[in-house]
Amino acid sequence: MPIYEYRCVKCGERFELFVRSSAQQSAPICPKCGSAEVRKALSLFGVGGTSGSSRSSAASCGSGPT
Repeated sequence: MPIYEYRCVKCGERFELFVRSSAQQSAPICPKCGSAEVRKALSLFGVGGTSGSSRSSAASCGSGPT
């Protein structure tokens, strides 16, 4: 189930929306002002926590017990 991020043209509110399927997708409505004038926003996603921590934990995982 994809999550899309939107930005309201009228009030600038950014919000996320779960989309079950493209067939059931209706026009998104801004939860803050109720406007239907919203645009899909580009969103960044992270994998594995803060920068650097995933590298150090991945390196220590392969060393095994001492």
